[in-house]
Amino acid sequence: MVDKDEECKDSKQNKSKSTFKEQAYEKMKNAILFNHFRIGAIYSQESICKDLNISLTPLREAMLELQNEGYVSYCRGKGVLIKPVSREEARNILQARLWIEKLTAGVAAQKATAQDIEEMRKRIDELQEKLETRDAQNLYRIDHGFHKAIAYSTHNPYIYRFCCSLLDHYLRFEVKSVYSNSIDARHVFEEHFNIFKCIEAHKATKAEEMMVKHLNNSFERTLSMYWGEHQ
Repeated sequence: MVDKDEECKDSKQNKSKSTFKEQAYEKMKNAILFNHFRIGAIYSQESICKDLNISLTPLREAMLELQNEGYVSYCRGKGVLIKPVSREEARNILQARLWIEKLTAGVAAQKATAQDIEEMRKRIDELQEKLETRDAQNLYRIDHGFHKAIAYSTHNPYIYRFCCSLLDHYLRFEVKSVYSNSIDARHVFEEHFNIFKCIEAHKATKAEEMMVKHLNNSFERTLSMYWGEHQ
């Protein structure tokens, strides 16, 4: 007979272990996406643990997932490489964002529920409220939260997961300066607001147009070295 106390104890231990791994994953991924760790640099696992205040076992578990997703690779005898994004990869990510987010904007305008619209509205309101803080990391979280809310409102989990992955990989090479400039920051907000109003009004074609315009402007503002070659 299984001891209920032992079963409960094992369950709690497994839950804690999973939580520690998830925490390590989020800390490491954010450190990569927001340039806490330098792209192309190699770090020892011990130095990462000390820097992020996490333990070695959950870090190793998180690293396997991050390696599979293309964020890091192991260099035998040296440590962990924060993988750079090649010019070809960058252009592919930009093109994929343009294609998939044109789709999500159009579908969202047709399928978004009142709850979906409210979630987008919250992101827009928060973005406007926080613009003056110039806190680039937080503003990018809100910005991408808005894009993810649009993807979620398609009610297609495969599209949503793919869009979230694209947005995360985009941050690996995005020049994070737009929210430091008050003029650019205001333009970015207005572009998001225009997309939202089209989705709210269920104008699918217009929502697609506004999304394409926003992404082209965004790429040209900060990533013309990649996007200019594509045009």
